[in-house]
Amino acid sequence: MSLLDWDIIQSVTNGHWAVTPDQSAATPTGVAIDTRELKLDQIFVAFVGQRVDGHDYLQQAKKQGASMCIITNPTSVPDGFDVPTLVVDDATAAMTQLAAHWRSLLAGTVIGVTGSNGKTTTARLIHSVLNQAGDAWVSSKSHNNAIGVPMSILNTSIDARFAIFELGTSSPGEIDARAQLVRPDIAVITSIGRAHLEELGSIQGICEEKASILRHTTQRAFIPKGVPELDVVVDALGLEIQIQQVGPELVKVLEATDQRVSFEVDGSDYEAPVPGAHNAHNAALAVLVGRSWGMTNRDIRAGLSKASLPEMRLDRVEIPTQNDPIVIYNDAYNANPDSTRAALEFFRTLHTQNPRVIILGDMLELGGTTESEHASMMEVLQGIEARNVLVGEHYSNASNGQFECYPNPDDHAMSELARTINPGDMVLLKGSRGIGLERLVYILINRYTPYAKAAVAPISSVGDADS
Repeated sequence: MSLLDWDIIQSVTNGHWAVTPDQSAATPTGVAIDTRELKLDQIFVAFVGQRVDGHDYLQQAKKQGASMCIITNPTSVPDGFDVPTLVVDDATAAMTQLAAHWRSLLAGTVIGVTGSNGKTTTARLIHSVLNQAGDAWVSSKSHNNAIGVPMSILNTSIDARFAIFELGTSSPGEIDARAQLVRPDIAVITSIGRAHLEELGSIQGICEEKASILRHTTQRAFIPKGVPELDVVVDALGLEIQIQQVGPELVKVLEATDQRVSFEVDGSDYEAPVPGAHNAHNAALAVLVGRSWGMTNRDIRAGLSKASLPEMRLDRVEIPTQNDPIVIYNDAYNANPDSTRAALEFFRTLHTQNPRVIILGDMLELGGTTESEHASMMEVLQGIEARNVLVGEHYSNASNGQFECYPNPDDHAMSELARTINPGDMVLLKGSRGIGLERLVYILINRYTPYAKAAVAPISSVGDADS
């Protein structure tokens, strides 16, 4: 962020100064809500959470080089604090108002990505492709919620030729609000699946929520083919933008391994360093976005070759032991019925002679379909030759004694489960963020630290909306 002066910031947010900026104050160049991630000259926004109050970190923000702070509690300002500090009524609203102003200044092409599965992976793939055509920006994390989207916009360089934003939801109207803020030139709906049925109610409700991004799209959109409910919703919108449906007849998988997928789009072949056949669709969306900008196949292929997956999306983690290594495919960022089936199919088709261990954590936010969706997964597991372990109350109830179960996913249970994983095992972790299956990775790394080159620090459990 740049091109903002203090009067604009105050006016846009309707705030008042607790510490007034002087002429020597640095111009803000972005925002952060965590002092551990705060960069020089960024704005620190102090949020009050359930466990942490950002107002307690104002001095740390100063040490990190914050250009200013935005707060809601004026009594929290330390004595003698000299960093420009603006008091607002609502921190989320203030960030959103600033982001709307900043979005109006961005001259580059904006791409909005939403969908039930594959948003972050697709956004990263699009970023890698478009980077071959000019300076492209995408958030380093899945910042797709009410705080994350404004933060992503505010951290976008004014000189970016392309900006890719991920839009998530957990209840009706959220995509519409975020799309209105982002105002994408190009919209991508990766998939329509059964995520967040608790709030969205049905596939029809999910289609209506996802398709709301199209209302605010100015040029073109890529959407899944073969979803009748989505077709009805899109037709009812009466849009004048170009819409291309993307389905199996357009995208053909050639080969899929645990580290890459090769595929065809309209007869032209490509390869992306992402695992599993399901990622061919995500990579094809990046190809189509690149083509829409007139990029050559050569440049698109070069961009795809540089792509990398975000954390906990089928991350391959190899843990050295005194014997054979433990290989873990960590797909524990989130889970719904469709993404779980895709992960299980990926794991089932891997070529290995080693023992397979499938560890599934509960799929949350499924509402009235919770029981039936977890029960349906029992049939899928029966068709895979593996040791199957279920973590969480919903899966434990659905198992009915068929598989190993850990109903309470606390730290003690995870430690006990980790003790049963042996050298040479190949393990799949798949579950919702609330279950925290990734803890198994850290427990096992710490256990085998003498054999490992480096330990891995735990990842924060605070994440954005999954869909």
